[in-house]
Amino acid sequence: MDSTPVVQAPAVPAIAPEAGPGRPLIDQTTANLIARVNAVSLTAEELMLASLEIQKLPLETCNREARTRCLALIFNGRRGKAFVVNARLEAMAQLIRAGEIPSCWVRPNMVRDLVFLAAATEPLLFTANNESFFDPESFVASLLASAEVNGRA
Repeated sequence: MDSTPVVQAPAVPAIAPEAGPGRPLIDQTTANLIARVNAVSLTAEELMLASLEIQKLPLETCNREARTRCLALIFNGRRGKAFVVNARLEAMAQLIRAGEIPSCWVRPNMVRDLVFLAAATEPLLFTANNESFFDPESFVASLLASAEVNGRA
């Protein structure tokens, strides 16, 4: 009998944020990807380390494949974990670029540790095209809750 603990995957939304009249629902494959990705345990420190290593890559060759190879080395060949780390960092960067995270947590060339904590723990979602993203409202609520607990709100 296998005694491996079962990981309870978080609830998966039935409709993609971009879904609506005439837009596709999340298919089962995407829902399965979301569940598998969110079952991978990460820390803020792992995301910060990964971010620092990715910043060392030459800008002209720093594509998704190069980042995943770099991260696989950091995480001892665990390409699945490397994929999840890269997806979370991409989703975090997307929020930063879109101005969704208040400036008290993000400045040019500086991201506070609580942002990495939220990126490590918030549910990661995927579009039907397998692009990762965080729900902006949930992400900021997580930041506020963490800041309050740490006396930084």
